[in-house]
Amino acid sequence: MQRAGNLLRHLLKSYGLESGLTIQQIKKQWAGYVGETIAAHTSPESIKGKTIFVVVDTPQWMHHLGFFKQEILEKLRHYKLEEIRFRIGKIDENLGKEKDAVNVSKLTEEDALYIEDTIGSLKDNDLKEKFRHFLSNALRHKKK
Repeated sequence: MQRAGNLLRHLLKSYGLESGLTIQQIKKQWAGYVGETIAAHTSPESIKGKTIFVVVDTPQWMHHLGFFKQEILEKLRHYKLEEIRFRIGKIDENLGKEKDAVNVSKLTEEDALYIEDTIGSLKDNDLKEKFRHFLSNALRHKKK
C-alpha cells in the first residue's frame, strides 16, 4: 500500500498540477527568499521543468538580478530548480499579501470541518497543509 503523500504527488504529477502548487508556495514566501526590496520589483511567474520564470519590473533590476541568479536558486534548492530566467513585465501586486486569510472566511464552518476531517489522518504536515490549501480552494471555487 502506498503512503497518501506518494499517491498525491503521483496524482499531481500525472495531471500536471505539481508545478502550479510549487509556484504558489514560492509566491507566498517570495519576500522571505529574496528580501523585501527585490520582492517589490519581481514576481515569480511559472515553472517549466526545472526552470523558474520571474517577472521583473525594469531592465535595471533585470540586469542587477543577473548577478544573483545562483544565490536565489540556492534559496529555492528544495524545489529542485536548476535555472532561473527573468523577463520584463508587470509584477503581481498581490504577491506577499495573504489573500487566503480573507478567502478562508468565505468557507462555512461545515466546510472547515470537512477539510480537517479529510486531512486528519495524514501524518506528513507539509502534505497536510498542501491538501488543506487544495481543498479550501476547491470548495471556494465551487461556491462561485
